[in-house]
Parts: sequence; C-alpha cells; structure tokens
Amino acid sequence: MNVKRLTVYANPGSLRVVAVWKSLIEHHAQVCGWSAHVNTAGGRESLSVDLVDCPAERLAIISAALSAGPMTVLTSDAESTVRS
Repeated sequence: MNVKRLTVYANPGSLRVVAVWKSLIEHHAQVCGWSAHVNTAGGRESLSVDLVDCPAERLAIISAALSAGPMTVLTSDAESTVRS
C-alpha cells in the first residue's frame, strides 16, 4: 500500500480546513488518517492528511489547488497505519 502525506500549512486563522476536505472529496482521494496541529510559538497551523494509493498526477492537482490561496502544501511519503 502506497501512502502519501499531504500537509497544509497556514498562518493562524488562515487554514481553510473545509476547502482542504472539499478538494480531497472532489478529487476522489482515499483518506486513511489525519492530524491537525497549532504551533502558537511559531504562529503556524497545519493539517496533515494521509492518502492511500493516490496517483502522483492527482496529488499534484490537489496540491496546486490548495496552494492557490493563503496556504502552503507539502507532500511526502508516509508509513502506512492501515491494517488489513
């Protein structure tokens, strides 16, 4: 199983969680885990979403759509936490 982590960063109050989930739904992404973090000292919010078997092209489209606004998107490989 191939798991990719999409992490969206934003300044406090600028993380558009609904927009992130809407984009994932529109692009038929299969989510297998997520976490949200607020770094008050550093002044950043983030949402990390683990996606199962998401083709690179689809991941690029999702990342580009979310990066168009006030958010920054990074992708990385993630260890699978899904058990079969």
